[in-house]
Amino acid sequence: MIDKLIEKVLEAYPPERIERIKKRSEYTWNSNKDLESDRISYIVFANSGMQFPPIPEKTSDIDKEMIHQLRFMLDHSVIDDEHFPAFPSGIEQVTIPSMFGCVKESISASDHVKPIIKTPSDVYSLPEAEIREGFVCHDFISRMAYKHKRSQGKLSVYITDIQGPFSCAAQMWGIEKFLCDLDEYPNEIHHLLSLCTDAIIKYYHAMYEAVEGDLVPIHCMPVLWVPKDCGVAVSDDFFAVYGKETAKEFSVPYLEKIGAEFGGVTAHTCGNMNHLAGIINEMKTIRAVNFGASETDLMKYARECDPRITIIAHRSGMSCGGLPLLSCEEHIRHCANVQRTTGVKVFAFCFYTGEPTDEYHLKLWENAAKL
Repeated sequence: MIDKLIEKVLEAYPPERIERIKKRSEYTWNSNKDLESDRISYIVFANSGMQFPPIPEKTSDIDKEMIHQLRFMLDHSVIDDEHFPAFPSGIEQVTIPSMFGCVKESISASDHVKPIIKTPSDVYSLPEAEIREGFVCHDFISRMAYKHKRSQGKLSVYITDIQGPFSCAAQMWGIEKFLCDLDEYPNEIHHLLSLCTDAIIKYYHAMYEAVEGDLVPIHCMPVLWVPKDCGVAVSDDFFAVYGKETAKEFSVPYLEKIGAEFGGVTAHTCGNMNHLAGIINEMKTIRAVNFGASETDLMKYARECDPRITIIAHRSGMSCGGLPLLSCEEHIRHCANVQRTTGVKVFAFCFYTGEPTDEYHLKLWENAAKL
């Protein structure tokens, strides 16, 4: 079943289509300055209603996952957008902390990283960051390697969720305590941030090795093509809750180190990051930012954004500061208008949608993206 689905996906995304996706994406990423485009890049998560046979009960969990992902690629192929067909790897915030031995704990039906820093001095006695068998970090690497090998390298693999150094350190320390201790124990916190940064770099190299270099280094969202010269992606969901000085001292230097290692960095956050546009502009290695356009004011951010930085704006399911929740067409049109008005490249991504993929909506989305 997997082999047949892979062949169908390759038929639905022939080389000329993949080349078209890459070229338009390179234009949006500012990766190829010579390219021009008549519309913005966009992706719509929608269901075309393709019918598939049931999966045999004895199928392993990893094979079931591959089948579901291949079916999604095939189902999505009716939309002529910039969706790049590759295997997602899943999301677990404990991935990098688990390199130090952290595990998950459930609180109020929600999974969290169980802190291992009991006192600030504990940062100096942490075990070396390793991809430990039996922990989430090892599980994801194994699954990536399996998908690459099982598909004979015919389809690429996306990274797992990579929380940035600040997010990892906060979870290992205990989030509320970490935020309160920033001023009290800066030396210990900087030490932990350095350890987390080195662990992220180590894990990225391991992911590349697991799939023989055929890795798409983005998780927000794991459907976008990333040109080789645009580096890798990490998350810092604390962009939305801390101030400029905290970002400048405790986050930016470590994101810059990751960016320097891989030729650039894309930073994702959940929530509003309008207050950080100036700080982000000062980063030397920043290539893109990703946020929800109903959480961060997209037009306001773009007006303050350095045009060398690409904005990946997704259609979110929540609103901050009274920003509107838009339909897919409205979101794509808004993103196109922002790019046209400000000159900043915008990649429009739509999910949380029940809109059908009929001819009417396909034409709506295509027309909305036009510049």
